Amino acid sequence: MSPKVSEEHLEARRQQIVDAAITCFARSGIHGTSLEDIRKEADLSRGAVYHYFKSKDDIIEALRGRSRDEDEDIFKDLYDPGDPGATLVRLLVKGALRNSEGPGNRDARLALFLWAEALLNERVLMTQKALFKPWDKILPQLIKDAQAKGQINPDLEPDAVMFAVKALVTGASVLLAWDEDVDLEGGTAVIRSLLVGDFWKGEPPGDLKERRGDS
Repeated sequence: MSPKVSEEHLEARRQQIVDAAITCFARSGIHGTSLEDIRKEADLSRGAVYHYFKSKDDIIEALRGRSRDEDEDIFKDLYDPGDPGATLVRLLVKGALRNSEGPGNRDARLALFLWAEALLNERVLMTQKALFKPWDKILPQLIKDAQAKGQINPDLEPDAVMFAVKALVTGASVLLAWDEDVDLEGGTAVIRSLLVGDFWKGEPPGDLKERRGDS
């Protein structure tokens, strides 16, 4: 009788395959990576890989599930119930920095390849959208709470604010995928400056004043 394999061992092996897939996807793209490439990167037998995953889509679903868990931990660390505006700034800056945390520009390249794959693959699209679902619930409430406290202009639609937040974070990932030497620290400092209102010294340009409703 073969010895019983612990749940910890099984999960470690599963994560080993996911880690190998991340490396392969970031290096060669989704279409440029085969299960055999992932197997070699993980240094496992074919049987071991197929025991956990039957396709690349299965692996993508697993790695995005792990990302959702990490996002939940990030939110718990940064959330301040008494200061929704500060929480929003922290989440935005952390989001802009998120894909810089892997070696080189690996995480940013992975994100860009996955978004591109989502244009062609319905299952990957659903997996990508699922990654944003928790934020689609959290961010609008944070924005409304910040508006109620007078921290964010109440005339702005929460969904529009959320779009702008997502656009800044996503744009940072794209730039990182193209150039790992981008000045991310300086860029996030400017994002923070825009958010807290000290980007312009003195009066802002006329067009901005008119849009803000100033005389």
